[in-house]
Amino acid sequence: MYSYPKKSKFTQAVIDAFPLSADGKQITVYDLGLPGFALRIGASSKTFIVYKRVANGAPKRITLGKYGQITLAQAKTLAQQKLADLTSGIDPIDIKKTKRLEAKKSATHTEQTLEWLLDEYTNNHLIGNKGGKDGTLKDMLLTKEYFSEKKITLLKKVGDTWQVNKTAVLSNWLDRPFREITREEVKTRFQMFSVAKPTRIIKKNGLQPITRTHQLCFKYLNSAYNYIIPILELDIKENFHNPVDVLSAHKLWKKAGVRTNMLEFRKEEFSLWWNALIDYREHNEVVSDYIMLSLLQCGRSIDIAPLLLKNVDFELEEIKYLNTKNELTYKFPVSKLGMQILKRRRDNAINEYVFGYADSDSGHVPKDCKFHFANLHELSGKLISHHDLRRTWATAASWLDINERIYNFLLKHKMNDVNEHYLMANYDKIKQALQKVENMFIKQAKDTAKL
Repeated sequence: MYSYPKKSKFTQAVIDAFPLSADGKQITVYDLGLPGFALRIGASSKTFIVYKRVANGAPKRITLGKYGQITLAQAKTLAQQKLADLTSGIDPIDIKKTKRLEAKKSATHTEQTLEWLLDEYTNNHLIGNKGGKDGTLKDMLLTKEYFSEKKITLLKKVGDTWQVNKTAVLSNWLDRPFREITREEVKTRFQMFSVAKPTRIIKKNGLQPITRTHQLCFKYLNSAYNYIIPILELDIKENFHNPVDVLSAHKLWKKAGVRTNMLEFRKEEFSLWWNALIDYREHNEVVSDYIMLSLLQCGRSIDIAPLLLKNVDFELEEIKYLNTKNELTYKFPVSKLGMQILKRRRDNAINEYVFGYADSDSGHVPKDCKFHFANLHELSGKLISHHDLRRTWATAASWLDINERIYNFLLKHKMNDVNEHYLMANYDKIKQALQKVENMFIKQAKDTAKL
């Protein structure tokens, strides 16, 4: 069996003479001419290495290359460089490891685009944790649109009016790593949208910039960043901060205008609108009933429009609202006129929905019913939206001095004890409050013959 020396003066002939390891164990032979330079001999190859103990550290072994792929002279030159680095405190292994980690990090950053961020927030939080309401998911699609490549028309103010200034093309952010979006870019894009012409122009206000939609999209982007930063520990590991914070720092968010539109039940407009809605049954009974029940239940369109017949208890005269906006489920009493509407819809049901609608892909009435509210405007002279019905009911309840806790329960505002226990303990008072408001509406409408 061949006996390898621990040290030898390396020449090509010497190295060629070393046989490969017969038993497969690796043998290390050091060079007498260059301390730290060595040859590792295995069962199938001979490899040049550097082995050196650094100050206050463990020994470092650096592979230089296989004999045959590099020459002895090349290996010696590499060894001298590596030994000099180790002597100076430079660790080639750490450098190589750092480069490898940086490359991996760079690849991860490239994959984690802004679109990836928005999808993570949507799928894991909005859908996974919140249930993924249709309106919210629709908003997220709009948010993606606002951060894709987008051509906009910029306005400028001349005196008291807004005029068209120029067009601009905003670049696509969706395929960019979300970490690369800067605070300055966020600020600039937000400010450009703040003077951008809206897709639809509201005639009564004339030409004016977008006021709300872009803010909604940036708020979703802000929430997405706030969601992902603690999950990936970006603030700790990368000292990364939410770039959308710049909008708060520069006070660029604008408060939404206070919405005050409602049916003024103390004026004739209420009677005109109420009776127009009743007359509307002849044109579209389902929509008329939907709008009327929404008012009487002070309900949100997202709860009333998709209401299922199976969630109405006709014996107890209750409606069960599932997973409402505040993520709670309610059992709600129904007033007298409200029950008339529900029974009429049950008797004329075309599918599983209370307000089944043959002309809708969803199977139920459209939530906003803008077309029908516009028709009611023509008939009554008063234009309102579905949400204005809640404002009308809330104002009437306040005017009637309804108990504050019952008032908040009926509006489905989040309360610590909004649950089955609260309903059962206050059931009679809650139903009386609903009936009290309904009675006042009927009285204010004056003409009850059509009811």
